[in-house]
Amino acid sequence: MLTGKNRSTFNAFYDAVRDENHLDTKTTILIGLAAAMTSGCAP
Repeated sequence: MLTGKNRSTFNAFYDAVRDENHLDTKTTILIGLAAAMTSGCAP
């Protein structure tokens, strides 16, 4: 999967995206879906 540095960078990105003070709910869901699809998950 991810190396330690990549994992911490992704976790920081993921936490920032999930903070709905900056992005609306629809955008948060779309980014999560895109991230899941790029890692091989199917909706």
